[in-house]
Amino acid sequence: MRKFVSGIAAMVALSGSLGVLGATQAVAQPQAAEAAQAVQAADCVKLVDTYTKRFNRYVKVKNTCARTACFSVTVAARRDPEFSIGRNKTQSFAYGGVLWTEASGVKNIDC
Repeated sequence: MRKFVSGIAAMVALSGSLGVLGATQAVAQPQAAEAAQAVQAADCVKLVDTYTKRFNRYVKVKNTCARTACFSVTVAARRDPEFSIGRNKTQSFAYGGVLWTEASGVKNIDC
């Protein structure tokens, strides 16, 4: 009886690991496509400057692509504000008040 139960347990463990392997392969392909899109978008928006004017914090960014690009300003301990910038433009965006934490960078996102 013990051999039978251990054989069943081994079969269940083996089939479970094969099922997980198949699931990870199915998940890996969409992630690879998302990574390729992120690499394509990563070259568009570049951070030029961060500054404070009056009571707001600003980021100055430059879009070097020939299409509208979307990005988010990375701010610690806060939800990242999202913006879009037109093609081949340099523009400033107000992302928060003076009491906000200063931005640490810009992250390209899909529009």
